[in-house]
Amino acid sequence: MKQKGSVFSYLILILGFCMIFIPLYFTVLSSFKETSQITGNFFGLPNPFTTDNFQRLLDDGISQYFLNSTIISVVSILLITFFVPMAAFSIARNISKKKAFGLMYSFLILGIFVPFQVIMIPITTMMTKLGLSNIPGLIILYLAYAIPQTLFLYVGYIKTSIPEELDEAAEIDGCSKFRMYFQIAFPLMKPMHATTLIINALWLWNDFLLPLLILNKDNSNWTLPLFQYNYQGQYFSDYGPSFASYVVGIVVILIVYLIFQKNIISGMTNGSVK
Repeated sequence: MKQKGSVFSYLILILGFCMIFIPLYFTVLSSFKETSQITGNFFGLPNPFTTDNFQRLLDDGISQYFLNSTIISVVSILLITFFVPMAAFSIARNISKKKAFGLMYSFLILGIFVPFQVIMIPITTMMTKLGLSNIPGLIILYLAYAIPQTLFLYVGYIKTSIPEELDEAAEIDGCSKFRMYFQIAFPLMKPMHATTLIINALWLWNDFLLPLLILNKDNSNWTLPLFQYNYQGQYFSDYGPSFASYVVGIVVILIVYLIFQKNIISGMTNGSVK
């Protein structure tokens, strides 16, 4: 019975692997083909092998949209990594001592359960009236929407992995709360920093709906997903450049994942156990 269960599990894993990596393989392969090759023999190898698709993307201004996505993602992640752990540390240390911190924590993580579609129209209207339908406005929204899940992970991690005895020892040595946090607690959160970085980077880099609502009025502010969406519509019958644009979007986030993936499992495990 156990052997049958193991075989079934392996089959599911193999099926999952094939469903993810086979389409990725053909996406990369198609980015080096001419459109006629893609429509004529989608599963065949590039013949001839060409990089003209990527050159056309450069000619059509993909570098500007790539830069926009990079700025938005990097600045948002830096703000999230600076402010959220600070709030999480304060909540984790006081949640059992003061009811206000417990209420604040409960209120903040309620955002996890609110579907974006419910607040999509009010948010768009509010940002337009405030004159924040631009890149800084989008960064503010990303910081706000990242708080619930990121705060939940950090609070759980701090409770289980950073003992309060460290605070007491630091105070005895004459260390201020501010210094104790930045020199002792913050570095100890490294696994959770890596975990939240990957989670938020995947979301920020690939997000389509929020940039569509906030940035679509000015195409100079488009992110890479917005460019891919409009580019596919503009060159709908020219598949080569479209596949090349997908590859450009995949490569960056894949590199980020490979750099930080070692810390993800430990961070998620420690942060999910109270």
